[in-house]
Formats: sequence, C-alpha cells, structure tokens
Amino acid sequence: MLHGDVATRTGRREWAHVVQPAGAATVMRYISIVLLATLAVPRAAAQIGAGTDIISGRVTGPDSQPLEGAVVVATSVETQLSRQRVTDRHGRFTIVFPDGGGQYRVVARFMGMAPVERAVRRQGDEDRLEVNLQMGSVPVSLDAVTVAARRGAGPSTSSGGSTAQSLSPEQMTRLPIDATDLNAVAALAPGVLPIAATDSTTTAFSVAGQRSTANNVTLDGMSFGQGTVPQDALRSTRVITTTYDVARGEFSGGLVTSTTKSGTSIPQGSFTAGLRDRSLAWGTATESPFGAGSTQNQVSGGLGGAIVPNRLFVFGALQHRWRDQALPSLISADPAALLRLGVSPDSAERFRALAGATGATATRAGAADRAADLTVALVRLDWRMSDAHTLTLRLDGRSESQAPTRVSPLAFPATGGTRSDGGGGVLAALASSFGGSIINELRGYVATSRRDVTPFLTVPVARVVVASQLPDVGQAIATLAFGGNGALPQHIRTHSIEVSDEVSWLLGGGAHRPKLGIYVNATRGEEIEMPNQFGTFEYPSLSALASDSPAVFTRSRVPLAQAGTVWNNALYLGDSWRIPGGVRLTYGVRLEATRFGDTPAYNGALDSLFAVRTDRIPDDMQLLPRLGFTWGLGAGREGGVDASPRTYLRGGIGEFRSPPPTFLYSAVLGAPGFLNAATDLVCVGPAVPIPDWARYAQDPSSIPSQCAAPPSTAAVTSRPAAVVFDRAFTAPRVWRASFGLVRQLWARSLVTLEANYARGVSQYGFRDLNLIRTAAFTLPDEANRPVWVPADSIEPTTGAVSPDNSRIHSEFGKVLAIRSDLQSDTKQLTLSFAGATGGGGGVLRFSYTYTRARDQSSFACCVPSQGFAAPTTGYDANALEWAPSDLERRHLFVGTVAFPLSKGLEIGAIGRLTSGIPFTPIVGSDLNGDGSRNDRAFIFDPRSTSDTAVADAMAALLGSAPSAVHTCLVNQLGKVAARNSCTGPWQPSLDVQLNWRPALGSERRLALSIFTVNLLAGVDGWLHGPGQIRGWGYASVPDRVLLHVLGFDPTTRRYRYAVNGRFGAATTTGNGLIVPFQVGFQGRVTIGPHRTRIPRENRPS
Repeated sequence: MLHGDVATRTGRREWAHVVQPAGAATVMRYISIVLLATLAVPRAAAQIGAGTDIISGRVTGPDSQPLEGAVVVATSVETQLSRQRVTDRHGRFTIVFPDGGGQYRVVARFMGMAPVERAVRRQGDEDRLEVNLQMGSVPVSLDAVTVAARRGAGPSTSSGGSTAQSLSPEQMTRLPIDATDLNAVAALAPGVLPIAATDSTTTAFSVAGQRSTANNVTLDGMSFGQGTVPQDALRSTRVITTTYDVARGEFSGGLVTSTTKSGTSIPQGSFTAGLRDRSLAWGTATESPFGAGSTQNQVSGGLGGAIVPNRLFVFGALQHRWRDQALPSLISADPAALLRLGVSPDSAERFRALAGATGATATRAGAADRAADLTVALVRLDWRMSDAHTLTLRLDGRSESQAPTRVSPLAFPATGGTRSDGGGGVLAALASSFGGSIINELRGYVATSRRDVTPFLTVPVARVVVASQLPDVGQAIATLAFGGNGALPQHIRTHSIEVSDEVSWLLGGGAHRPKLGIYVNATRGEEIEMPNQFGTFEYPSLSALASDSPAVFTRSRVPLAQAGTVWNNALYLGDSWRIPGGVRLTYGVRLEATRFGDTPAYNGALDSLFAVRTDRIPDDMQLLPRLGFTWGLGAGREGGVDASPRTYLRGGIGEFRSPPPTFLYSAVLGAPGFLNAATDLVCVGPAVPIPDWARYAQDPSSIPSQCAAPPSTAAVTSRPAAVVFDRAFTAPRVWRASFGLVRQLWARSLVTLEANYARGVSQYGFRDLNLIRTAAFTLPDEANRPVWVPADSIEPTTGAVSPDNSRIHSEFGKVLAIRSDLQSDTKQLTLSFAGATGGGGGVLRFSYTYTRARDQSSFACCVPSQGFAAPTTGYDANALEWAPSDLERRHLFVGTVAFPLSKGLEIGAIGRLTSGIPFTPIVGSDLNGDGSRNDRAFIFDPRSTSDTAVADAMAALLGSAPSAVHTCLVNQLGKVAARNSCTGPWQPSLDVQLNWRPALGSERRLALSIFTVNLLAGVDGWLHGPGQIRGWGYASVPDRVLLHVLGFDPTTRRYRYAVNGRFGAATTTGNGLIVPFQVGFQGRVTIGPHRTRIPRENRPS
C-alpha cells in the first residue's frame, strides 16, 4: 500500500522520470509553474507560516479623523519581539507577525497626542486581527493609556462560519492526554469521534461521519503524516471541524493544524519527564499479560533563544519514549483470559499440544515482553530579515520500533514480527509584506519515510476453528493460529515534496482581503507487500488438526515491487469581507486535481473480457465553491471603543474534496492481472496440500504454489488477480453545510448550538467484475439468499467453498474495480459550553453531539479485498445498500475541566461517554462463494427452525444476550441480518490529573503531576469484581460472529451451523485484553519568562 493515511512510501526513480503532463493535471501543473514563477520573484515572494498573524487597523485622532504618520508597534506577549508600521494617509496600518503566539500589545504614538495601548488576542480562526485606535489630544511623554472594552471578550469572531477548538501546550499539560499525538488531541473537540490505535495502525479520528482518510494533519502549514511532535516543541494545536476558507483543502473530514515554537530574544524552553509503571495498577489488573497494564517512560525537552539578538533565533526539541508490556498470546493466556476470548482452558491446552506436534515453531528467542521505542526530534531556525520579511527553516525526524508486533492473543508468539519506522523532512517558509497591504506566503516541505515489518517465520499461517463449552454462554467458537503471519512482510518507502504559495491584499480600507494561492504535492512511493504471501491453512476443528486434514489452503503471490508517483495540485481564489454591522463573509472557489504518474502495462485479456484498461488511470479535477458567514448581533461601541457582540450566528455551505488514498494506486500497480504479479490460489477439500512445517521453515520456496491434484485431474494453479480503476472514478467529495448560534452567557463563557449536514459523494468502494451475475442456487432455509457456486462444489463435511467456481472467466481470480459511486449522509446537532470557572484560571468545556450517519461503506484503508468485503453481503455482493455507518455514535458526550484548588494545586479531567458501536451479525466463513468472509447471518427463529441444535442455541442466546443485542436479533428473526443492525454497549471513560506547582523562589516554574490511566476500570473492578467486569473505560468490541459453518447438505441445499453463544459479548477490547487502572507521574519545568498565574489564554474560543 502507498498509504498516505496509515504509512507512507517512497520510490527509487528520480522525480524527473515521472513528470509526464497529460490530461487535466497538465493544466494544473502549468498554472502552478507560472504562478510560482510570478510570485517567487524577490519583490513578491513571501509565505507566512500557519502561525502567522496579520494585525491591521486604523488610527484616528480625537476628532475621529485618520492620522497619517502615526507609529504603531505590536509586541508579542510570548516572544517579546516587536514590529512596527507607520499609518498611511487613511490612518491604516498592517503588521505581519510570523509566529507571534496570537497575543499582542499594540501601541500607537503620534507627536502631540497621548499614546494608546490595546491588548489583542486571537480568539478563533480569524483571517486577521482588527485593532482600531483612537488617540487623545493630551500629550503624555511616558505612560501609555490602556484602552479596553467594558464587556468581556465576546464569542469568537472567526473567519466566516468556521468551527474549531484551540489548545495551547499550557492547557494540554493540565489534562491527562498524550500531547504529542495530534490525532488524540483532535478527539477533544466537540463531535470528533476517536479511533483507537492498534499495533499496526495509529490513532485516528472521524469528523461528520467521514472516514479517517478524509482528514488532514498539518504542522507549520504543511502536511504532516506522522502526527507525532515533541510535546515541548508545540506552540498551539487547532482542531477545525468546519471551515469555508478556500485556502484550506485536501480534506473533507477534519483538519488539525499545529505550529511549533520558535526561538525568542530571551532564552526559554521546558523539560518534561513522565513515568508509568505496570506495578502501579489496580482494580482489574492481573498478573496475566492480558490485564497487567504497561510500563511507559518518556523524557523530552525543548530550548530556544537568539543566535543574533532580534535577528536570528533557534529552537530545538528532542523526545524519547520507551514502552513495554507483557505479550498476550496463547502461550501466556491464563484461564480467565481464555474464557474472555471464548476458549475453554482444556481446548487451549489441546490446541497447544496438537500445534506443537506439527513441528511448527511456537515461541521466539528473546524477551517475553512487547517493547516499543519512539524518538522524535525537531530543530527550527527563524531569521528576521526585516520587519517585512521572515525566513523559517525546520528540520524534523522520527524513529520508531516495536518487537514483537502483529501477535494475536489467540496465536503463538512466533506468528509475529518486528517493525521499524522512520522518516524526516525539511521545511522552509518565507513570510513577507509589501507596501502595508500586500502579504505573500511561500512554504515548501521535502519529506521521506520508511516502514519495514519483518515476520519471525516465513511459513504459512494455520487457522483452527475451536468450539468450546463455556459456563453461562454455552458453546463459544473462536479461531486460533500458529505458524506464520498472513499480513507480513511489508517494506514501504516514500518521498514527497510539497509547495504552496499565497498572495493576499487588504482592500477597501481593510474591508476585503482577497487571496490567490496554489498548492502542489508530489508523493512517490515504493512498496513490497502482499497479504497472505506464504499461504494459509484452515482447519475446521481440533479433530481436523489432529488428523492433519486442513479444509482450505489459500495463497496470494506478488513478486514485483510497486512504485508510483501521485500528484495533487490546487489553485484557489477567495475573499474575506468585513461588512459593517458585524457581518463577516468568507467565500471563494478552489480547484483541486489529482494525477498518477505511473501505470501498469496494458493487459489485453482484461480489456477484451471486462472492457477495462490497466494502463489508464483516470485524472480528476474538481471545482469546489464555498461560502461562510459570521454575524455578530448587537455590535456597537461602549466606553469609546468597539464592543464585542454577545451573540453570533454562523454557518455556510461548501464542497470539500479529499485526495484519493494512495493505497488505491498501489493496489492497481500490484495487481494488473498478470501471472508475475498478484495471483490467488484457493484449494478446497482433497485438493488441499498436506502441510510440511519443518520443510517450510527450512525452505520457504517449498510452500505450495498449486493445489494437490487427485490422480485423475490436473493440479489447480494460481489465477491472476486484478485491481483496476473504474473509468468514471473521481476523488471523494463531501457537500457540507452548517448553521449555529453562539451566545456569551457571562464573561469568558460561551454556549453554542450548531447543526451540521454532510453529504458524501464519489466515495470509493469496490466491485468484483468477475463474479457471476446469476446465482447457482438459493438457500431455502435462509430466505432464498443466493449462492454463486454449484451445490456439488461445496465440501459436504466442512462446508468449505472455493470461489473459483463463482468466476465468470475462470482464467482470472477476483477482478476488483475501484468505484466512486458510493455515498454517505450525516446529520449532527451539537450543544457545547466553554467557560471560565472561578477567578483562578479554571476552564470547563462540555459538549453533546447527536449524530445520524448512514453510508454504503465505511471502509477506509488499506487492502482492496478487505474493502470489497467491508460492507458485508446479504444477497448481492456488488449491490450498494444504505445502512448506519460504522462511524456512527448516536450520542457522544465529551467534557474537560481544569480547576484550581488553591494557588499551587489544581485538578484536570477528561471524560467521555459514547453510545454503542454498530455491528453486523455475520457468518464465520465464506457462505456464498464470492471469496469473502463477510456474509451476514440469517437469524434463525428458534420456534420454527428444523435444526434442533440451532433452535436450542438460539433460544439460549436470546435468553442471555444483553438487551440491545436481544432486541437486534428479535427484530430480525427469520431474516438475513441487515448491516450494522446491532449496537454494542455504551462506553464511558474518565481520567484525572492532579497538578502541583510548588512556590520555588518567586515563580512556580516546576509542575509535578499525578495522572490516571483508565480510572473507570478501577471503579469497574472494585464494584463488580474481576470476574464480572462491565468493560468500563475502554473501547469494547462486540463479538459479531453469530454462526459458524459445520457442513453442507447438497441434497437439501442447507448449511449446518453452530451458534456462537458469545455473540455480542463486549467486556474486553476485542482481543481479550483488560486495560487496568494505572497511576502515572509527570514533572515539567519551564525556563525563561513565566507567569505565576495560570495563563489567561485558556479562555475558550
């Protein structure tokens, strides 16, 4: 996979080899080159970073007439650097302040008049900070007069219609959160759904029901795929869930924008150390690796200062984290963990003995723990060339390793591997202003990354279905594994270059700020990866394992590396218009285009049979209009200065586009339908080779590449698989609209009611072009659902199915077309409150979001065959069906609080309550012969089912299942289950942090914290006991397998099933793990200017 969303890749060939202008993208490239050449001349080249503020306004005298020649000085509260401008004949001034921190003191001076000072602060997503100053006639030579509105700051005057939440490092250090993970920070914003990390994926999030690949994360204005930054290097993080600024693009979900710290005239920085040890775990903690918790230590520091005072500055940060936990596996599983996994201890012991007798390796040499290390570093240089020009250079790097990885709790440790990631980049940004009204922004970023995941064993994986009788639930069914790992190896490389430029003007006395900009991104990746490279043996039972009689053998092969370059370009024109009366409009158009620079060879056979061209990948270009507004009601003047309105209306409508995920292109490159590329091999019944594990370990080339042939038949060999783009494919887009009301209740306290609508169009999915259109037969006991293979081809004793018999053209396996005609529909209503508590700097944020999200597939990444299977199949695998989205959480409550208990002691907390996860009752194996294990289960009615074993098991399940699962099943008795028709239990989480700032000297520079990890798990264990836990505090995953196939009767055309008594069970994370209650410690010391009180920038925006 070329994944820009999970991992990135790089290629071996030079950039010049892949620049092949063609189609729609050619126009975009020529426009980009011309515009870059135009804007990059010395008099007009400039780029402000993401943290650049534009301070503009008007200076008037006592008679309200404009003052020409007044000197206006803006000083950053954070860096203490100043910039000044002289007003023009209209009394206007514009100061461009790169990385000033968002808080400024603005002073105006004019001969013969009293200086006047205003404090300004960025409140939201404003395109500029407006400061109007009126000077008095009394000459004052020394002291400035500070002018402030009588009322507290009102709601955010953000750019038209935008919705966002800002978090400073000071705020995040007060809360129990990993501030280095920008994706985790995003989940604090109202309506944002967190997606937990696994050992193969990073944390992610969803906005407006969109897939995680629809998001974008930027650092200092440039794409930042790795998402991890030294916590002492962050200046600010902003989570944008709605925006109508055409300068923001390459996403249709959410946007996280972060900026890094720069050096200042006064040396300053911070150092942080954290400790979390698994010995400090209580409540649900156990000695077993399945509940022992983890140990994590982290040290980080950042320090900056001036190399040349007031001219050249440097800031550097380094962070290292090491983590280890006992490895959960079938070797280390205790009886309680096995029962949570749906396996009886006796069955597990027999499996260990039988698997060991095969000669396959069970364990690995080395430590018994899973260890992970992460190092991230950043160095930044800022050169203040003049008040009008600032140049920034940033270097960043990252290295991460984990061993072992990809070990399932239901597998032997030797099935895992090792993972090594790394990467880095260089950023350059130039911020300039000309003539007081023209502002130019230019930046570029060159990055590289790598990922290597290597298996311990290069042998097939063996999967064994094990049925166990468990107390309370009856028969439970689980799949255990030994041998190798079907997902490994992976070797991914990526090189990318990204350039953007924007020029803007202040016109009409500052009423308008039109902007024109371009964006160019080229990413080249190379990948060597293919799931199931070494094959998979499937055993239907322990008895089959004892007799060494696997029912199915499958293998996919891809000997060729996959390399290609993706171009994503954009051109935009927009304006921010400030209309008298408190109205702010943001509007414009954005043109985005995507082109892929490399294509596979032409496959004439695919063209003649399916009318698809492997050598043609469609370009895409879309024009995206947007309009947003913010209207302050009741704006006026109070006490001689502008008074902020207490009430705002905001909203807008616009179209957003996400670049097509790069794994789609990688899949097309790797599967062009040739025998020397991706191929599929499926062997069923007597055609399954007899495993020879010792030989495979010594010689991987001896792994079967064809089926075992009965004496009278020829051997079955691999069939080429293909992945192609539909000719009408376009990038994912979303039409979004919002309308909200923001009301100031009292000083620095806001309540917001906002409605959002998102209509996804051109969402990507997959269609199998080689799947027969007419069913071979139907299942009379299951509402006549179709089966695509002949009844006599299904193995009677096991029910195993070979998809070879469902192919239109038997010379090919799956031929997956990447389609873009899927849709999604999301409606949200959010009520939120953000306000100061008390007078000591406390902050309370609370939000409730009601969501109705429906789609035709929620698949995000990263294997096409999984994408084809993701929507699950009831009748026709290629049909599109509307259903609740996997990403729908009907109700979502999020709250954070930071409250001072005394002058040096405060408490912070993060709480979340989420309604249940939607899930689909499915069958544990391929039922209809389409080659995917995604068939929805038929819900047998125990009152009318002829199979007494199934009837009894269903009756028992209906009597013991949780109420939500019971209702789901009862409502569908006698029917094939609908997609996402069931929901799991509500999921609460709560963590707290106690911060102590001792008075050392005159300032409180040291902060000592104690924080909790999964506090509710401790409460759960203490209230209910270890054997009756409810799964509080972590994302429990319901068991969605309802039926397992035991065999097939070709005469009656009926499958024989076993009912999983644990269907819907959700008391663990889905892999049997319990996340115990732990306590951790953190210390942080700051160097340089420091306020003894909690900073007032914690005011909500």
